Amino acid sequence: MAVKLALAGVGNCASVFLQGLRFYSGAERRGLWHPNVAGLKPGDVQVVAAFDVDPGKVGLELSKAAFAPPNVARKYVALTKSRVSVSAGISKGDAAPHLRGTKLQKANSEEVANQLEASGTDILVNMISSGSDGSSEEYARAALRAGCGFINCTPTLVQRNNKLVADFQKARLPLIGDDLMSQFGGTVFHKGLLSLMVKRGIKVSKSYQLDVGGGSETLNTIDEVIKMAKRESKTASVALEVPYKFETVAGTTDFVDYMGNDRTSYFWFEGSSFMNVGTTVDVYLRSSDGANAGNVLLDVVRATYRCMKIGKLGTVGEICAYGFKSPPKPMHFDEAYSKFAALYVK
Repeated sequence: MAVKLALAGVGNCASVFLQGLRFYSGAERRGLWHPNVAGLKPGDVQVVAAFDVDPGKVGLELSKAAFAPPNVARKYVALTKSRVSVSAGISKGDAAPHLRGTKLQKANSEEVANQLEASGTDILVNMISSGSDGSSEEYARAALRAGCGFINCTPTLVQRNNKLVADFQKARLPLIGDDLMSQFGGTVFHKGLLSLMVKRGIKVSKSYQLDVGGGSETLNTIDEVIKMAKRESKTASVALEVPYKFETVAGTTDFVDYMGNDRTSYFWFEGSSFMNVGTTVDVYLRSSDGANAGNVLLDVVRATYRCMKIGKLGTVGEICAYGFKSPPKPMHFDEAYSKFAALYVK
């Protein structure tokens, strides 16, 4: 049994995800968080279609497109030649900043839907650049037209589009998202420390998280409009861990090209305890975006496919809360993990 995936966007995270599928296709388990999710192993996941608007990737065989510029993700393993070539994708006039001024290779929703149907795709994973809200929603409609599930890894809030949500429910298809949360990235690290401080009786007054990274994802995120949208999403997610109002900010601050697909996150926390004595935490985290996303995305894909098979459809709350920063029904991260693990992890 194979879960047939289509990828919208063949950027750095897609590159590392494809390498992960190759790496874990046999008996290898080093670094794999959950070998079995919903009865499925990594080797049960197969990519059957891919879409992009970058003229430097469209038409390339997938194993070559995964390393084509401007991708800077590390080459952890060699990818075998694929039968899949990257097809032209959707752009609704909201091209990522790094592609502005480029003659994009574009297809419409109907053309993408036809390719999804022809390839036998079960689930379309949306991994296009942040800020491409119209394109993300159009990919969701293409998946709906083709009878596919849809996983939205981008910050576009498709779950707040009531019409889209209702259409997926009516079609008996899963709509999962929004904004993928890395396994041990800045957001979950921030949430975890806040949760620990609260559980240990520290009265939190302030916190911040500032991210600096490389790669086109970070370059796009320093665009002012996209930056503020991401900041809102991250800040709302971390604030959930504290049961009272406090001052907090979380967001990307700058792009450093030579960092590649890596990211450094700086954190600062202020609180007080017995006799109002102050407690301060000042720390940084270094991580790699693509690898940090791989385990969570692989888990989400397998759980989503299971839901399709048992008829648990629409916005599946425990998957969204486990894997995403902006789910329709937010949960504390430990509660979300417990619910997800109880249902899907064997």
